[in-house]
Amino acid sequence: MIDRFDESLRETVDWLKRVIPARRDADDDDEPDADDDDEPDADDDDEPDADDDEPDADDDDGPDADDDGPDADDDTPAEIRNQSGSGPSSDGSSGENETRSDGGNPAADSSDGRANGEAETWQPAESPTSRTLHGVVHGQDGPYACGEGGLLLHRGADGWQILLERGPGVSENTLRSIAATDDGCRVWFAGDSGALGYYDVADGHLSDYSAPMEKTSTWESIAVTGRTGEERVRIANGSGEVLDCIMDDDDCPVWGEVVEPGGGSTIPGLTAGPDGFYAVDTSGGAYFEPRPDDPPGADAADRDPRHGKPADTEPTDTDPSDEWKRIGVRNAQVNFQDVWAGERSVFIAGADGIAYRYDPRCENWTPLAVGQGALQSIRSTRSNTIAVATGGRIYQRDDSVRWHELEAPTEQSLLGLALARSRADVDEGLATTPVDVAVGSGGVILERDRTKSSDSGGVKP
Repeated sequence: MIDRFDESLRETVDWLKRVIPARRDADDDDEPDADDDDEPDADDDDEPDADDDEPDADDDDGPDADDDGPDADDDTPAEIRNQSGSGPSSDGSSGENETRSDGGNPAADSSDGRANGEAETWQPAESPTSRTLHGVVHGQDGPYACGEGGLLLHRGADGWQILLERGPGVSENTLRSIAATDDGCRVWFAGDSGALGYYDVADGHLSDYSAPMEKTSTWESIAVTGRTGEERVRIANGSGEVLDCIMDDDDCPVWGEVVEPGGGSTIPGLTAGPDGFYAVDTSGGAYFEPRPDDPPGADAADRDPRHGKPADTEPTDTDPSDEWKRIGVRNAQVNFQDVWAGERSVFIAGADGIAYRYDPRCENWTPLAVGQGALQSIRSTRSNTIAVATGGRIYQRDDSVRWHELEAPTEQSLLGLALARSRADVDEGLATTPVDVAVGSGGVILERDRTKSSDSGGVKP
């Protein structure tokens, strides 16, 4: 009798060892285990389940009551897919481990749909052209860019679009420089074969003033200051000449004399600062034309020494101007490419990754080791100083004298730069679209969203 009891006990233990893991698997998978169909249920011992009104499926090989509908504690198929990461969730989003078609993982994205840090780094924009873009500026309704073959682009609500395809004179002359009035309502541009014109933002009106004063050489740079209809314009060419212009009472350009601030070297950079115009040439020269004092209530004609009379249509002599004076740079180590003037400092972009900073109060120049490559453009606001260079390089100055190279998603040379200005950056004038823009070879356009900016700006390790 004892022997039979021992044998029965051993069989019961062996049976429990087989059944209990199977029951656990069945609860995890929500599917019946093969062992349950052939062996009696441990809880039932061939008796009806106390919790069920019907025999257990394992006793009669019939379907389990749990199979007829989901139990409150069981996972539905959709929940199972979500837990395993193999399907969409009930709200339509993908599982956290799902591999997307772009190779990304949604778990790495921030809540606004951008990759972490994307709003603070430079990102490629969809460009409508593969032609080289030479310059970019902020207008009242967004950034404008100019380039090869007379291109003029605008960034609106639908992204970048082509406004002009063949330039202001419909002659496909490359536009090399672009500038805007203080209110951003008029955009001026200049380029090859004397190409010159402006675009009125408000009404979309285009005006062609190519070859002013019969000057048909390439305009390398342009600078504008003042509000629309009251602006002063300076244009410089490859022969080291600068042409000045104001607008008369009828909002028509009145051309001044053509002068040479230096010795005739190409002037690739012009800018309008709060105290006057600055220019640089490829021989290491920097020049300054002070802003004239305006008498109270003066109009455009009164502000100009020509008293509103148009200049002769014939080219004038190009003797060094009495208004322009050379301010540096002594012992310049490199050729200059661009200049930018702010309230307290003037910056020059040069070759070999070298820039110069000028303090107008102390009349002092300081060389700056920015990085590598030829610096092509440099811009500064109260909170931001950026330089772009050949090879797709972007540099940013921190609060000290150090410069950091930022991550840039291109190796194309960057030639033009425009920084967003907030109301904190300007006492008067235009607070622009909150995006920094860099343009360059191959039609590349890079943007940096300034609505979520940080000091790091995507510093390259």
